[in-house]
Amino acid sequence: MEARARRAAAAVVLAAALVAAVGVFYLRPWRALTPSPSPSASASARPAVVVQQLQFVSASAGWVMAGGPTAAALFHTTDAGRHWQRQLDGGPDGAWAFSFFDAGRGVVYVAGQRGPELMRTTDAGQHWTRRAMTCQTQPQLVFFLDLDHGWCVAPSGVSPAGPVFFPARQEIALYRTADGGLDWSRVLATGPGQPASGGLGDDGQKSWIWFQDASTGWIGQDTPGGHAVVFATTDAGDHWSRQELPPPDGGWGSILGTLEDSPPDRGSTPSVVVSSLAPGPGQDVYRLAGRYVHTWRAQGWTVPVQVPNGLVTIGGPDRWYVVTGSSLLGSTDQGENWTTLDAPPPGWQLFRLTMVDPDHGWATLSRPDRSAPRISATGLARTADGGRHWALVTPPS
Repeated sequence: MEARARRAAAAVVLAAALVAAVGVFYLRPWRALTPSPSPSASASARPAVVVQQLQFVSASAGWVMAGGPTAAALFHTTDAGRHWQRQLDGGPDGAWAFSFFDAGRGVVYVAGQRGPELMRTTDAGQHWTRRAMTCQTQPQLVFFLDLDHGWCVAPSGVSPAGPVFFPARQEIALYRTADGGLDWSRVLATGPGQPASGGLGDDGQKSWIWFQDASTGWIGQDTPGGHAVVFATTDAGDHWSRQELPPPDGGWGSILGTLEDSPPDRGSTPSVVVSSLAPGPGQDVYRLAGRYVHTWRAQGWTVPVQVPNGLVTIGGPDRWYVVTGSSLLGSTDQGENWTTLDAPPPGWQLFRLTMVDPDHGWATLSRPDRSAPRISATGLARTADGGRHWALVTPPS
């Protein structure tokens, strides 16, 4: 997830987006999620809103979070977006995350005015159970493997910025639940004079957490300097080992720092996208020196595969996609060769892409506007042939 919302889809606007991204590293206050009083939503009853997040569990069933600077809501569809049901209302967008494990079961995390909370459903969102949480953090640092097992990384202080816009060090605490959030235990924590706890270090800024099963998982980070780092565990988070991702031939192309995008929400093999930063045209402006994909294998992380600049989506072991705004590139051989797929519908640019299976996927769309201070996705499209053709879908509002 997400981390997920802070990087631009097109390389031409990435430098500006990186400057604006500083503000989303820290949670903004917003009110708690509440069940929507209306069981359905009419696309014509409300003005268009920004589509922030989406997750589909099949070609037709999924959830979309849409909202604006003052309010957001969670919507559900069972017919590929022909109809939307409004399920949860909340505060401003950008401070919540959701994960669904099948057509009925899912969790939604929010840090509201009453503190962090977890909303759970077992009937596709018809009913929700609210549970308080101990861990307050950015949404991309919460991960649920299933309805019971979850982990949360909470920064415990704001550190001075490093050579780039994220801190060189950041104190953290790791929490874990095995009963769906009823009880959270603090597994470990770093602190003053203790830069590592259980092998988990406080260097860099933690940017994602991902578990393959109830024991095996990784935590990634944005790292200053010429390194890319993840931490790995094989005992559910009690102990961690620091793993430095192998650099490309000739190095990262810059020694400023690296950014990491988290692996897909689901899947048996994690892949991490690493972007190296280089100085941009002005002060506190940065550009991409390169973008690379690392994939986990039983023996360790593979050597990096350089991919075109743009937002990368791993749709499976052999299906990779890169969104460049005006076009979509696809690879069926792990990035060795790329093919230009169908362009977005007229008047739109691709913003973000998620694949349900090799054929079915969804994309958020934006309208080109160079005068806009930020890119906003106000459109939706779906594909049934692996991105070769796209059909517009009326988003919820």
